[in-house]
Amino acid sequence: MSSPNFKKTILSSCVAAFSVATLSGPVLAQNAPADDKLVEEIIVSGIRGSQKAAVDVKRNSAVIVDSIVAEDIGKLPDVTIADSLQRVTGVQIQRTAGEGSSLNVRGMPQVLTTLNGESFLSPWSITGVGANYSDIPASMISGVDVIKSQSASTAAGGISGVVDLKTRRALDLDAGWTATAALETSEGSITKDANHDVNAFVGWNNGDLGFTFGAFSSLTNAANYQMYEDSRLGFVNSGGDPLDLNGDGNTTTDRYLVPGGYGVKAYVMEREREGFATSFQSRLSDALTFTGEVFYTKMDQYDRGVETQFNGSRDSNYDVLRPGTVTTKEAVVPGSGSTPDRVINSVQVAVVEAPDFQATTKSKQNHTDAINTNFELAFDSGDAFKGTVRYAHSEADKTYEEATFQQGTPVWYWVDADGDGQDDPVDPFLVTVDYTKEYPTFSYADDLSSTDRLNLFQAFAIAQEDEATMDVLRADGSYEFEVADFKSFDFGVRLDRRDVKTTKFDYLTPTGRYSTWADPNVPADLHFKPLPGDYVWQRYPDWYDFKGNNDLGQAPFDDLKSQLISYNDFGPFSGFESGVAALNPKSLDDVNGFMNSIYPGATRFADPAKAYSVVEDTAQAYFQGNFENDEGVFGIPYSGNLGVRVIETDREVVNSTYAAGAVPAPGSYYGGGAEAALGKPPAGWQVMYKQLGNRTTKTSFTDILPAANISFFPAEDVIVRFGYNKTMSRNDLVNVGEDETLWYQEYKVYTPDGTREDANGKYNVVTSPGGGNDQGNPSVKPWRADNWNASTEWYFAEGSILGLGIFLIQVDTATETLQEARAYPDSDGVVRRTANVWTTQNVSASDLSGFEVGYKQSFDFLPGFLHNTGIEFNYTYSDSDSGDEDLEGNSFPLQSNSKHQYNAILWYQGDKLSSRIAYNWRSEIFNGRVGLNTNEAAISMGNWTEAAGYLDVSVNYDVIENVTLYLQGTNLTETNYRNYAQFEDQFHSLSVQERRIAAGIRLRL
Repeated sequence: MSSPNFKKTILSSCVAAFSVATLSGPVLAQNAPADDKLVEEIIVSGIRGSQKAAVDVKRNSAVIVDSIVAEDIGKLPDVTIADSLQRVTGVQIQRTAGEGSSLNVRGMPQVLTTLNGESFLSPWSITGVGANYSDIPASMISGVDVIKSQSASTAAGGISGVVDLKTRRALDLDAGWTATAALETSEGSITKDANHDVNAFVGWNNGDLGFTFGAFSSLTNAANYQMYEDSRLGFVNSGGDPLDLNGDGNTTTDRYLVPGGYGVKAYVMEREREGFATSFQSRLSDALTFTGEVFYTKMDQYDRGVETQFNGSRDSNYDVLRPGTVTTKEAVVPGSGSTPDRVINSVQVAVVEAPDFQATTKSKQNHTDAINTNFELAFDSGDAFKGTVRYAHSEADKTYEEATFQQGTPVWYWVDADGDGQDDPVDPFLVTVDYTKEYPTFSYADDLSSTDRLNLFQAFAIAQEDEATMDVLRADGSYEFEVADFKSFDFGVRLDRRDVKTTKFDYLTPTGRYSTWADPNVPADLHFKPLPGDYVWQRYPDWYDFKGNNDLGQAPFDDLKSQLISYNDFGPFSGFESGVAALNPKSLDDVNGFMNSIYPGATRFADPAKAYSVVEDTAQAYFQGNFENDEGVFGIPYSGNLGVRVIETDREVVNSTYAAGAVPAPGSYYGGGAEAALGKPPAGWQVMYKQLGNRTTKTSFTDILPAANISFFPAEDVIVRFGYNKTMSRNDLVNVGEDETLWYQEYKVYTPDGTREDANGKYNVVTSPGGGNDQGNPSVKPWRADNWNASTEWYFAEGSILGLGIFLIQVDTATETLQEARAYPDSDGVVRRTANVWTTQNVSASDLSGFEVGYKQSFDFLPGFLHNTGIEFNYTYSDSDSGDEDLEGNSFPLQSNSKHQYNAILWYQGDKLSSRIAYNWRSEIFNGRVGLNTNEAAISMGNWTEAAGYLDVSVNYDVIENVTLYLQGTNLTETNYRNYAQFEDQFHSLSVQERRIAAGIRLRL
C-alpha cells in the first residue's frame, strides 16, 4: 500500500495539470444510425474536438441521445468503455476489481447493447440482459451513443435505453494509410505486479476500397480484497438472547444480525485480454457498397486468493456472540403465526467464541470468447429509395471454474490435547471483530500460520459453461415521398434466433465410505469400507488429516503439506499479519489436475437442476414516417418521426428432468452417503441427481411497440424535444431456465428412540433443507414499459450545450426474485419447519422518473491559458419504486439504482500539453434484498452500497507531432464499495478498490 504522502503528491500534481487528453491529429467518426439523421462525418481533434463531436451528435439526432466520441483512434477518455460511459448523463456503472464493468441507464440495467446498430453478443451477458463490457478495451471503440428516447427504427430490447458501440469503417478514414500504436504499463497502490497494454490500428482507403485492422493485448493485476458477511439471525433456535448481550432485559425476542462466519477474502484479479476488429468496404458501383466486419474478443480472468473464516454457528445455531459485543436496536418485526415478535439488533463490534476456524484457498476463473460478424449491402443511387440488407452472426462462450481447498480443525474433531489417552474437544477461538473502522479489524491470540490447529483439509470444485449463437437477417429501406408533413418513410423486417445453452457442474470424488471412524450406527464389518456403486460419489469429500489415516489406508499427505505457505497478504484488513496456512492459489488453476491429485478419479458431473437451453426466435417489422414543417406551429418549425415496431417471439425452453425429493428412489442419484447405502434417507448435500430425460416448454408472445418523437426549434440554437416509445426487454435466462435446487443442513431432533445422546437426552440427526433457489419460470413475461421523455437543449456556443431533460419510465411488467417459505419433509419424512426459497415472479407495475441536467462549454473566450480550458457537468435525479417494501414499510427502488448522480470534468488542451480531471459521484445504490438465511418467517431487508465518489485524472504531452507521452490515474481517492444490510450500522460487505497509475506512449503515422 502506498503512503499518504504519495497520495497527496499525485493529487496535487494532477490538479495542477487538470485532466486527460490525447493526440491532436484529425480523425473521422463513422456514420451514425439512419434514424439519428447525423452529418456524414465528424472531425475530431483532441478533447475540444471530441466534446464538439459529442455535442453535434446530440444536436443533429432525431431522438434524445448522449454520446462520447474518441479523441483519436484508439483513445476514448478512460481505460474501459464502462469507465468512459459513466461520464454520460444518466449512466451509472459498477466497478469490479477497480474496473468499470456493468452499467445501467437512468437506474435500470435492462439496457440493450448494439454494435454498429445491430445486436451484440457478449460472453459476459449470455444469460443476462444487462450491459457488461469487461472483455472490451476502450481502444477498440471509436464512439458510443446512449439512445434514451427510441424510435420505431431503433433495435428493440432496452427498457431505459440502447447503448450503441461504434467501430471504425474503412471508407470513413482519410485517403491513404492511417496507423496508430500505443504501449502502456500500470501499477496499483496495493498490487505491485507488472501490467501492460498494447494496441495498434492500421487502415487504408482509396475512396472506393478500404480496410481496417485493429488489435490489442493486455495483462492487468488488480486488488480484489473483500469482506462479505452472509447475514443470519442469531439466537433463533435459542428462543431469544439468553446472554442479554444488549442489556435490555429481553432474553426471549431479541434477534441479532450476524454473519455465517467472520473473516476476510484476500484476492488479486488477473485479467488477460486479446482481440481484434477488422472491416472491409468496397463500392461495387455508384449505388452499391459492401461492408464486412469482424469483432473478436478473448479474455482469461483469474481471481485468486485466500479466505479466512471463524465459524459463526454452533450446532446450526448462530449464537456464538459473547458479552462485550456492541449492538444497536434497529426495528421490531411483528409476529405472525408461530413466529413471535422479533427485535432486530445490528452488531458493530462482535466478540465471538468461534467453535472452529477455516483457511480457504481459491482460484476462480472466467474464460470468455466471442466473435461478432456483420455483412451488409447498402443501396443508394441518389434517388428516392435507399436501403440495406444485412446478415449478422455471433458466437460467444464463457466457462467458469472454481476450485476450493480449505483447512481447519472442525468443532467435531476431538484430539488428545493433554496426552491422557482421551480425545478432548478442541478449544474454541476467541476473536473480536470491530466493524466500526474504515477497514474492519480482527484480534485473537491463536497462531493460524501452522497446521497445528489447521490439520484437516478438504477440497471441492464447481464449473459452469455458457454458450450462445445469434443469427440476424434484416432488410431496411427508406423512401422519400411527401404526404402532408411527412417527407420520407422508413421500413424494415428483421428475423433473429438466439440459442443459449448453460450447464453447471460439480466435481464428484469417489471417496465415500460407510464410516471414517468406529461409528456404532454402522455395522462393524463395514467400518472404513468404501461405499458401493453410485453411493461412493461425494460432492463434498470427507475431511482428511495431513498425517494420514491407517484405518482408511491413507499415507501421510507430506507432499501436499510441504506446499503450504504462510499467506499474509490481506491488504488493508488487519489481524492476519502473522500469516495463515494456505496453498499458493495458482496451484488450483488446473482444476481437474488439482482435484485428481488429491482425489484420484474425481470427475465432473452435470447438475440437471442447472442445465437448460433456451431458443428464442423473433420476427419483427417496423414502419416509420419522418416529418418536418418549416412553418411549424405559431411559426416554430418542428420535425420528428412516428412509427411502430411489431415483434413476435417464440420461446422454447428445454430442462432436464430428475427425481428430486426428500427420499429419492434408489438409482436416481449419485452419492447420498452411508445412510443411503444402508437403506436410509440420503444426506441431501451429497446428492447429485441423475438426468432422466428432458422437458420442453414452448411459449410465445407478441409486442406492439409504438414510438413518436418530435423536436421544436423555437430559436436557431434551441431545441425542445418530446418523445414516447413502448419498450420491452428479454428476461435473464436464469429466471427462465433454472430448476429447483436446495441447500441442506443437519440438526438434532430429540426423541426417546434416538440413536445418539447428549446432556439434553437422546436424539437423531436429520437433514433438512435450509433454503434454496427455484428461479426458473419458462413462461415468465418479458420486461415491458412505456418510456416518456422531454428535453430542452440550448446550444449557446460552438461545442457547448446547456440541457434539461425529464423522463418517466412506467414499467408495465417486471421480473423480481422473492423469497417464499416452503415446507419440506426432513430426511426422516417428517415436516417440522419451512425453508425460504428464492423464486421468480412477474410483479406489478413500477415507475421510474427523474430529470437530467447537462452542461458542456469550451472557455475559448477567456484570456491566457484559460482560453484552452473547458468544463463538463451533468446531474441525474432518478427516483423509482419497485412496488416492494422493507421490514419498516419503506419502498425499495429498482435494483442497481442511485437516486442522485453527478459528473464534473475540467479539461485543458494546449499545443502540446492536455489534461483532464474527472469526478463521478453516486448516492446510495440498492443492490436487492439481503439473503437473510433463517428458518423463521422471511424478513424483507435491503442490501445498500454507501454513497461514493471517484476521482480520475489524465495528462498527455506531445513530444513531437506524432508521439505522445501520457500519465493516467484512476480512483485516486482509493474509494471502496461499502455495503450495509438495511441499517447503516449493520456491516454487510466491503470491496477494496485500489488506486491505479498508468504511463504510456502513443504513436501515430
